[in-house]
Amino acid sequence: MKNLYLRSMLAAACAATLAACGGSGGNLYLQGTVSGLTKDGLILLNNGERLPVSANQSSFVFTKLINTDERYDITIAQQPKGAVCSISSGSGKASRYSVSTAFVSCTTNTYALSGTITGLSAGGLRLVMGANGTSPLAGVNFYKFDAIADGAPYGISILTQPTGLKCRFQGSKSADGSDTVGTMGSSATSAATIDCTPQ
Repeated sequence: MKNLYLRSMLAAACAATLAACGGSGGNLYLQGTVSGLTKDGLILLNNGERLPVSANQSSFVFTKLINTDERYDITIAQQPKGAVCSISSGSGKASRYSVSTAFVSCTTNTYALSGTITGLSAGGLRLVMGANGTSPLAGVNFYKFDAIADGAPYGISILTQPTGLKCRFQGSKSADGSDTVGTMGSSATSAATIDCTPQ
């Protein structure tokens, strides 16, 4: 009877020890931080678990708990559309109450935005888009803005008119035709044509 009692106590002590150390299915949360994610579609993977991460999310936590001393290896199962993400400190061995060393960094793809110009026979035209600007020279038949983020809304304005000419964006909704708006595509994209005529 005494031996049976001792064996029961020993079994209970072992069970408690295993639970405290991450036994019985694990007790550690595998998590990390995310930066620069402005697109949906990112999926992380660890030990068979696929974890979707939404746009603008700043952290993630896998639902499957892991054990102390268990190895983990977080990889990217799917990149977000229009962006590229990478992982640092995503693999190792769990040794704390919460594993939170992984860092996911994402960068949105950028492309050129350009358009056609007709009738630009003089200098002085100045186009602006936010803090960026460009001044096509007389005789040039195109304009271009570099590094516009995939899916970003844009607005281009005519800041100054060329000497002796009046330029307008085709299809502009502004009264004087000096503005155009749109959304950047997932590749090099064409914006509205500018038509310039003598005043």
